[in-house]
Amino acid sequence: MNKILSIYTSLALIQRGAAILLTVVLLLIMVTLVTLYTGKIQSFEHQIVINTQNQKWAQASAKAGLNQGLAMLKVNKSLHNVAVSGNLDDNSTFTISATTENLSGSRKLVTIEASGQSADGLAQATVIEQSLVYPILLNLPPAPLMVQHGFESVGEFEVASNPDGLGVAAPLSLWSDAVVILSGTGHHSCILSEFNTGNCRTNTYSDHNLKLADIADGSVSFPADLFSYLFNVPSTEWVQLQQQSDFVLADCDSLDTDSWGVIWVGGDCDVSASTQIGNHSEPIILVVFDGNIVFHNDAVVYGLVFSFKPVGSLKELDINMHTDSAVFGAVVTNHQLGTTNTLTRAVFHADVMQKLQTSKSLQRVARVPGSWHDF
Repeated sequence: MNKILSIYTSLALIQRGAAILLTVVLLLIMVTLVTLYTGKIQSFEHQIVINTQNQKWAQASAKAGLNQGLAMLKVNKSLHNVAVSGNLDDNSTFTISATTENLSGSRKLVTIEASGQSADGLAQATVIEQSLVYPILLNLPPAPLMVQHGFESVGEFEVASNPDGLGVAAPLSLWSDAVVILSGTGHHSCILSEFNTGNCRTNTYSDHNLKLADIADGSVSFPADLFSYLFNVPSTEWVQLQQQSDFVLADCDSLDTDSWGVIWVGGDCDVSASTQIGNHSEPIILVVFDGNIVFHNDAVVYGLVFSFKPVGSLKELDINMHTDSAVFGAVVTNHQLGTTNTLTRAVFHADVMQKLQTSKSLQRVARVPGSWHDF
């Protein structure tokens, strides 16, 4: 009997051990499956992190390329059919391409496309943005001398007219909103060839004896805001142009042949004798803010000279040009001239006038709002 009990006990122990072993094996299998699943999930999440990081690198590279393209555009003012590639410090790369559409008014719409690639080459991103290249000078003065509020008879002017200022073969010398009385013998205009040969005073077009159509005075179409007409900025917001100027100076003493761009002078502008400011190929825009202008003998400027009198100024401003001094381009004032015994001499120069809008140094770049997008 005891032997039989012993056998049953042994069998029970064996069955219990088998059950425990099976349970342990099942637990090991479950742990293994859980471990494998967890590893797979972590690997998948790691790959997501890597892909996200690569995509961010690619986007950063594309944005870096776009910024470089914009920097190139600000320097060159043109990126027509350009193709540029570059590398960043993290070994990611970018390529830039651009197309240009010519608009009216010497403006250009430039579309820059930049593609970036991560360092491992597994991620790519593309961004596009448009920029407008525009001239600082919105409207070219049709007359070499534009004067708001007219020209007093005390002063004098000598103007070489724009031969097509009023249309084909219709000269324009002076444009003003007020009536100009040519009372002094120094008030006269002539064609450019007569000025070039030194005969402007003798072979006149309009003078105190005869005022012809080239003197467009009392004009109802004369701009009410000359500042806005020239620069597309209201005169009350003149600081915007000052901020866009290449140079902001207290006087004109440092200006010479190598001067370029938009020059803002806050105060009187006294140009020494035999000084040339700007040149045929690189004319300037000179804005004299609330100051008198004096050109001594043989002082010349190539470009546009704008004498700007701000609202509220109590100064009596004028322009005085001594012997053989002149502006080759245009002189514009938003105040009356000739209030003192002075002479203003303006000579129309077609090449100079054209370059006032096409010269790279006289153009600016602005991003087009809402044009940025990525892929």
